[in-house]
Amino acid sequence: MINLPRKILLATDLSARSDRAQDRAVALMKQFKAELIILHVLESTHEISNIGRIPFMQFHRPNAVLIEKARRMLLDYLGEASPHVSVRIEEGEPSDVIMRISREENCDLIITGVARNEVLGRFTLGRTVDHLMRKSEKLLLVVTGRARNHYKNIVVTTDFSEVSEHAIRAAAALFPDHILVILYAYTAPKSSSADDIDGYREQMRQVARRDLEKFIDGIGLTQDERSRVNQRIEMGNESRIIKDFVRLTDAELVVVGSRFRGIVSYSLFGSHAKRIISALPCDALVVRYKKNNM
Repeated sequence: MINLPRKILLATDLSARSDRAQDRAVALMKQFKAELIILHVLESTHEISNIGRIPFMQFHRPNAVLIEKARRMLLDYLGEASPHVSVRIEEGEPSDVIMRISREENCDLIITGVARNEVLGRFTLGRTVDHLMRKSEKLLLVVTGRARNHYKNIVVTTDFSEVSEHAIRAAAALFPDHILVILYAYTAPKSSSADDIDGYREQMRQVARRDLEKFIDGIGLTQDERSRVNQRIEMGNESRIIKDFVRLTDAELVVVGSRFRGIVSYSLFGSHAKRIISALPCDALVVRYKKNNM
């Protein structure tokens, strides 16, 4: 069962692109009436600076200056929101530190951005986000767009699995005042060999529509949640369909389910979510599924 987040962890590398994730984190903190913890990770440095030391001066730790600078930057950025936010500056491998702090602070949601040639990765997902998708059990929000308003246009992908069922339930719980578009990308195998290609594809479309209707009816959404669900089916490659749909509808958030079975099974299950998210021009919320979630 998914509850509204009570604690949010924002992982930031302080790059210009991370400003978008910071804005979204502050907006969700207010929307959910949650606590916000902002975390900046300094990667450990084992090499001593080659600048010559003056014998009578106390040895200076470069990271101490970086930590204080990072703290000032974050507090200046937060402005009036700063009394309601805590800031943590840590050293280590970013993904490991993020997961450790999320556990220590009992956070419900991790928010991060994507960056070019920075700690949290390039404008693809990046190393840190990739590791979080592999290892973290928390809700993970990957921010790429500007937080001009609360999320309005929300899309949830489905493949009729228990993983996507959990993602739909989570989206309905997290955004109780929003319309959810449930998007199903279907295929029409061997349509090129059919005598009546258009008729065959229309038949497959009707089958897909009925299957989606049956799937949603079987989830057990409340009457209010069900009234907020719109269904959309499209034929073609799932990643391309979702990307095109987002661009055409100006969707601001795509919710994707991802099965959590540890690192060994990531190549089979986590890569599905990664392929979708890597193609998106908008924010993505990864909802982790374990058997005991349902």
